[in-house]
Amino acid sequence: MKYYFLFFTVALPTLNMKLPVQSSFKATYELIHQPDSTNNMNKDSETFLLYVNNELSQFLSYNNALRDSLFLEIHEGKMSNEELVQRTLEAPRTKTKLKVNKVYGQSKMEILQEMMTNLYKYYQPLNLMDWEIINETKSINGYSCQKATTSYAGRDYIAWFDPEIAISDGPYKFYGLPGLIISVYDTQEHYKFDLVGLEKGNYEIERNLLNEDYQVLTQQEYKQMMANYEANSQAMAKRLFSQMSGKPKKPSANNPIELE
Repeated sequence: MKYYFLFFTVALPTLNMKLPVQSSFKATYELIHQPDSTNNMNKDSETFLLYVNNELSQFLSYNNALRDSLFLEIHEGKMSNEELVQRTLEAPRTKTKLKVNKVYGQSKMEILQEMMTNLYKYYQPLNLMDWEIINETKSINGYSCQKATTSYAGRDYIAWFDPEIAISDGPYKFYGLPGLIISVYDTQEHYKFDLVGLEKGNYEIERNLLNEDYQVLTQQEYKQMMANYEANSQAMAKRLFSQMSGKPKKPSANNPIELE
């Protein structure tokens, strides 16, 4: 089953009560990926944040974090109606409305997905990946890294982690190495996450308190929903392109991060 990073325009989501949790570290990652598996000349990129403390971590896009802060201000009534309208129109466009919360004490991950104004959630075990640590090291941007490999969801991955940074976490669902992941990519380099910044401080991780706002799905239900959504989106894009150009449109987003 295929998972895609979804691309949407901004819609004002249902606003939820949130619990701020103090975070000790903020890691910034740059994702470079290839949307079309047949076109290695076309690359896309987006910036992501990983907030980490002793209890949990949260991985989300940079623009998604900006939107969350804006909508929380709206929810708390910190602006006039005129400013509300203006700020909503200026809300940053995020390509990826997926969040991954890793809850360490419960050994589970919460995968949160916003589709338009609907909110969905499913769970996975925290230790999804069986890592093999390799006796190979190299320096990446000043970090002394060690190599590890794993396979997940139809892709083989190479990761470089820093054992001197005692954070067993990384971007997306990657977790469980004895050090922070500095770089991770599949062997075809269709998806590549690179650490571009690491800061220590008191950051807030906003976790949803009203679970009823999220429709909880099984992982299989989520996969089916995403497959249906992608099929409908591709079919609509093909029809519109054909009507405008008279030529069939070749799918350009056919290379999801999770192939199975």
